Amino acid sequence: MGLNHIDLRTTYKSIHAGGFNPESHVVSELYWSFLRNYSTPSVQQITIFISDDWNNSLTTPKNVKGFKEAFVDFDFKMYFSLDKFKKKRMQLEAINEGMVHIAKQEGWDTNSLQDAYNNCLERDLEYQFNIGKPKSSPNRRCKIGLWCNWDIDIIEVYWILYDKSGNEIKREKFIEKYSLQGIFIYYVKWQWLDNNKVLFEETYRKKEKWEITPCPSGL
Repeated sequence: MGLNHIDLRTTYKSIHAGGFNPESHVVSELYWSFLRNYSTPSVQQITIFISDDWNNSLTTPKNVKGFKEAFVDFDFKMYFSLDKFKKKRMQLEAINEGMVHIAKQEGWDTNSLQDAYNNCLERDLEYQFNIGKPKSSPNRRCKIGLWCNWDIDIIEVYWILYDKSGNEIKREKFIEKYSLQGIFIYYVKWQWLDNNKVLFEETYRKKEKWEITPCPSGL
């Protein structure tokens, strides 16, 4: 059984929740992206709570099937003084500390966690990826694909037009949302309506739709 979500957040009623939690999604998603085949028997979701004042955290461990929690000390004063990259580095350290703590408790492999940690650093904590595979137009003259840049504050989605040989012709941003809304990207599907038009649909919650015309006439 695999892990499908890692959640990094402040403790309940934390005075830092409003400033931290909206920024806390991308690093945990990047870290998790290297653990999709990681075996976590009976556990699908992990929440890592952070705090600089556990006496006022209003957070107590829960015993819920399929869930595990970790509690990590965190210096919010330092965090809010940092630039974007250093903030993400602090988040990574907290995530890895929490994950290793749980892994040791549960008898899971910790080498895979170290690999995930190292992979995050090798990518400079940037979560950028292609979404699915490019799809050919009905006439097979071009293809359309999606590329995502998910950062600490925003998530951006670009469509990319390729020729039939796979060479990029054009790319254009057509979606921008707050980072905390980023989960929708795993639920975007698309199809060609004809040789010029493409329909993208988000099927997670709002079921938003975007219709674009990426192919120049006669391509």
